[in-house]
Amino acid sequence: MYIVVIGIALLAAVGTFWVGFSAENKKRNPEYEHRTKKNLSKLTSIYAVTIVLAIIICVAVVYLR
Repeated sequence: MYIVVIGIALLAAVGTFWVGFSAENKKRNPEYEHRTKKNLSKLTSIYAVTIVLAIIICVAVVYLR
């Protein structure tokens, strides 16, 4: 179960970076690269909260069986 959660989180992170650094994104929003630290901080916070919640849910499911 943990492997699935971690795998999904890693795929989401890779996909986010892929979209963020794409040429099309740079054309549509040239300011994106100027706010890299702010954007990465937000994304890291979102991923951290999501991973912690997913682990809590997985642990709850395992122990409440």
